Amino acid sequence: MTAKTPDSPALANARPRDSRRRYLRDSATFSLAILVLIWLVATRYLPFTPLPQGVSAASLSGWAYLATTWLGHYGLLAQLLWLPVGLLGMILPARSARRWLWLPAGILAGSALSALIIDSLVYAQYRFHLNGFMLSMFLNDSNGEIFEFDATTWLLGACTLLGLIALCCGLAYRLSGPAAVKRAHRLPTGKLHALLFLMLLASHIQHIVSDAHHNLQVTREAPAFPLLFPATARDFMEDHGWLDARTAEAAKVHIQNFGTGSLAYPAVPLKQDDDVITSRGVDGQPANILFLVIDSWRADSFTAEAMPHLHAALADGLHFPDHISGGNSTRTGFFSLLSGLTANYVTPMENDGLGSVLVNQALQRQWPLGLFSSASFNGVGLDRSLFPKVPDLRLRTLGDSPAMRDRVMTTDWLAWQAQRRQTALQQGAHALKPWLGVLFYDAPHGYSLPRGASTPFQPSATGMDYLTLGPDTDPTPVRNLYLNSLYHLDRQLARVIQDLKEHGEWDNTVLVVTGDHAQEFNDSGKNFWGHNGNFTRYQTQVPLILRGPGIPAGHYGSQLPLPPVTAHYDVVPTLLRHVMGISNPPSDYSMGHDLLRTLDHQPEVDNEWVLSGSYQDFGIIQRDCIYALEGTGGYAVYDGDMNRRQALGEGANPVMKVMEAMRRFYAN
Repeated sequence: MTAKTPDSPALANARPRDSRRRYLRDSATFSLAILVLIWLVATRYLPFTPLPQGVSAASLSGWAYLATTWLGHYGLLAQLLWLPVGLLGMILPARSARRWLWLPAGILAGSALSALIIDSLVYAQYRFHLNGFMLSMFLNDSNGEIFEFDATTWLLGACTLLGLIALCCGLAYRLSGPAAVKRAHRLPTGKLHALLFLMLLASHIQHIVSDAHHNLQVTREAPAFPLLFPATARDFMEDHGWLDARTAEAAKVHIQNFGTGSLAYPAVPLKQDDDVITSRGVDGQPANILFLVIDSWRADSFTAEAMPHLHAALADGLHFPDHISGGNSTRTGFFSLLSGLTANYVTPMENDGLGSVLVNQALQRQWPLGLFSSASFNGVGLDRSLFPKVPDLRLRTLGDSPAMRDRVMTTDWLAWQAQRRQTALQQGAHALKPWLGVLFYDAPHGYSLPRGASTPFQPSATGMDYLTLGPDTDPTPVRNLYLNSLYHLDRQLARVIQDLKEHGEWDNTVLVVTGDHAQEFNDSGKNFWGHNGNFTRYQTQVPLILRGPGIPAGHYGSQLPLPPVTAHYDVVPTLLRHVMGISNPPSDYSMGHDLLRTLDHQPEVDNEWVLSGSYQDFGIIQRDCIYALEGTGGYAVYDGDMNRRQALGEGANPVMKVMEAMRRFYAN
């Protein structure tokens, strides 16, 4: 019996509804064929995917996550490619859809596969996926200043694109176009798509659970998948009693460095040479290290009027007039300060469980660690990016307001210091070791004052409500409320300083006093308030003062016409060399530089650019412009007041330097 073709009279007279259903089924079959091609291309990501290691429940869940994400996520991409031609097939007459839509379906699929191949090349080179910023640079690079391709490369790229489009058009014509033939035995297309959707749900559920329980064998795989935004719900699970934060935190102690993570960090083992130490206490031991970090502390707010005690105490410190945070948010700014790395390393550091090299060195030397935060460490993932190897990490401080928590945290810190001293006294002089402390204060971020507190800066707002702010809002009352919060926070800092002085540790301690990021009061006139909104200096420039043995007093680069630009990720290399005696060059473990290298007769640090990050975006900050790279793939070029600047031109050259630097510590 002769089979009926789509153009035969019998099928031509078939009901349009049946014909349309057949087209939708056949075109969905085409999307499954494209999925197979997507899987073939996606194998290019596997060499850069941290695969599960060992035999354990965690590693088995890692393999399960890889399988479900491979099926579900790439299945979703194939379904998204099918969606426009499927919708058109429901609108157009069935016969017209079958006759014409195979061509745009094939072009769309071939182009998408080409883009996926390009993305795999970009990911192999830079460890981030193709985005609109790189595309814009490519389209605006008329003089070949950024990308240089010879004729052979162009020809190969064009042939690849045309070949994939031809292949996909042929598949579409065969499976969903006029050449499609009704078969007695078809694939269970609908069931297969339903299975792919179930795999997608399973993948995200696995990531939610694994992220909450610090299962790095799962979470570190996610960055290798293009266009994947894995779900997380740690706070939701904790709020509903589905997660014991302490139990999950304790699990971090057992995190292993599996050796095949996404990072090769440090690049080489660190070497200790006590001869390079320049910061020693009066007893000859390396100095203590204490970070005093203030949330949302902008550079121009460090004055004798706003913070009299701290200002007086740091009069003989080394001040850095042009210091830029590695982020305009806590997650990235605090990370860059304690890790010595740029913000693009936050996620891989979380996933690999490596932690701050400074904190790890203190752990190896068995230094007492006093890590205190008014805002919770785990709220933005700092517990995983910086402190995964710290046992019994204190996650949060109790209190009903930031100002209250700051006071409680200071009291708890003083109690920790007293206990540390008592323990050392009981064990004898040999037990006295340097210590590492971190105090992270939060009141200015919340514009928070103690109950009944005075407000010397007037006129002052009584509270902060971002919904009431606009481009015409007078910033003075808001700014004064912020200064009043600093004024009262200064009293807590005075307690910390006085304790060090009373116990003879003031001159044995290197203080690092800074902010995680700054705070804007519509300084640019573009209705930006707070932080995490742009990368101008109103949101990224913070104070930095180093004070302690071996550190000269004064203003950094005071002899130069312009103060040198320094960055948060310069602090860790400075401390590792001059306090802990690490002789490696900073490039072995950091993106920064040694701020005290003038002691070794080298020129002062002056960064050509500073990479600052938010929760999704990045800003490349230079003296005269800012390149804002949006997480969605867009980009913009601004001056220091958020006024748009024109095309990239020669200014794109630092961008490529940044991209090269961003991949320094990736494994391969």
